[in-house]
Amino acid sequence: METNLKKLLPIVGAFCLSMTNLVAAEYDSTKNSPPTQMAVPPSPTPGESGPNVILSADYTLWTARESGLAIAASNYYPTQGSTSSEEGKVYYPEMKLRSGFKVDLGVYLPHDNWDIQAQYTWFNNNNNGMHDADFTSGQAVSTFFGDAMTGPIRLSEASSSWNVWFNRIDLTMGRSFFAGHYLSVRPFMGLVGAWDNQKLHIDYTDSTGESNYDLHNTQKWWGIGAYGGMNATFTFVSDSSNQWSLFLDAGTALPWSKFKGTQSVENGNVEDSYLFTLHNTFYTVAPMLETALGIRWETWWADGSWMFLLQAAWEEQVWFNHNNFIVPGDATIGAGGGAYTMQGLTVKAAIAF
Repeated sequence: METNLKKLLPIVGAFCLSMTNLVAAEYDSTKNSPPTQMAVPPSPTPGESGPNVILSADYTLWTARESGLAIAASNYYPTQGSTSSEEGKVYYPEMKLRSGFKVDLGVYLPHDNWDIQAQYTWFNNNNNGMHDADFTSGQAVSTFFGDAMTGPIRLSEASSSWNVWFNRIDLTMGRSFFAGHYLSVRPFMGLVGAWDNQKLHIDYTDSTGESNYDLHNTQKWWGIGAYGGMNATFTFVSDSSNQWSLFLDAGTALPWSKFKGTQSVENGNVEDSYLFTLHNTFYTVAPMLETALGIRWETWWADGSWMFLLQAAWEEQVWFNHNNFIVPGDATIGAGGGAYTMQGLTVKAAIAF
């Protein structure tokens, strides 16, 4: 027994020495190399191979709003001690639902399943006729124009219209991956560029009915800047070729923006008789925030290399500091007093191959 142990000792010693040298050599070959990182596997589509290109089109039914567009306020009583049986009302231009669209082109890159997408959005809130404010003559005041000495004008009539032409282009790069069995997320980054043209027209008639004021306001804007966000999808029904899911998309941007506005007030009783004319141009950062919440259905065929998608969502966009119309006689010229919003239904159809 002792003889056998004596024979094994040299063998065990040689084995231990060789393993020590092997580990040392391996450590020496890697100690100066950069550390490796574990990659998060991308979220695959059913089948053996996924699509490479995706095309989509959206129909939008949105309504646009902008704060700071009040034109008149009713139940104004200049005599002290007067009382009103009814609450007053603030009047705005009429704001309606309008149709628009989006188009999107995306490609999947061979590097780790990243994708690049380009999207164009078109929305025109135009063809809004003059909307009359309904109040008792002499018991309303103007909120968008006033005499520099006496303040707001007491009104017998007021009407207004507001039109917007909006365009937007997004360029993003992102990557989808699973964060559990049913939740997939796609963080993205890129650029956003947008521009719009607004026109606000107001007609005032004073309480005597003798003086008329026509206000013509225009604002042209463009902005471009960094854009990023997250797309989250929760799958609640799935089989080999179909999938139903809930999704939430969110994004934000800080575009560097240029605002250019013109404002004029004309005496309606005398042709080409202007009481006020002003041009205003300035640059600033105007933040944007957006969300979309909806339901999605997807189906695959041809071994997963083709995909068709339908989805419907409620979408909202908020462009802050966007109302820079100049109120004649107001001290807040260029203050960016109101946010521009678009919200409503968005329906998408997409095909990928």
